[in-house]
Amino acid sequence: MTIKNSYTRCRNAFLYKVMQRMPYNRMRIWALRKQGYSVGENVYLPSDICIPHNFVYKRGTLTIGDRVSIAPRVTLILSSHSNASSASKHVTHHDNTITIGNDAWIGAGAIILNGVTIGEGAIVGCGSVVIRDVEPHTIVGGNPAKEIKKITPDEHTN
Repeated sequence: MTIKNSYTRCRNAFLYKVMQRMPYNRMRIWALRKQGYSVGENVYLPSDICIPHNFVYKRGTLTIGDRVSIAPRVTLILSSHSNASSASKHVTHHDNTITIGNDAWIGAGAIILNGVTIGEGAIVGCGSVVIRDVEPHTIVGGNPAKEIKKITPDEHTN
C-alpha cells in the first residue's frame, strides 16, 4: 500500500467516525460529502447509519437525492465480497452503487444492498431488505422487499 493510499484510508476512516458520532445532521452530511459521496439538499442522516465499505479500494458510489429521510439503523452496503474464499466463484458481484432518488424515505433498520436504485418518492418499510431496484412512487417492505402499493405523485405531495 502506498503512502497516498494509507493517507486516504486513514482520512476516510476518520471522516466515517466523525459522521457516526456527530450530533448535528449538517456535520454528518459534510463528512459523507468529504468522503466523495453525493448528498443532496435537505437530507436527514441519522447518527447510527451504517455504511460498511473499504476506505480505499472498491469504495463504490453513493448518491442521495434532495429531501431524503433516512431513519435510524439503516445499513447501506456499498461493497461486499468474499475476499480470498473459495466461495467467491459461486457469488455474483454487483455494481458497488446505491442511488436514492429525491423525496425518498428509508424506514428504520432497512438494509439496502449494492447495485440498488431507490426511485424518486419511494418508501422503504422498516426492517426491509432491498435487493432489487425500487420504482419511483412505490412503497416496498419485507425480506426481500416487495411492492406493497403504488403512490400517485399527487398523494405523495399532499
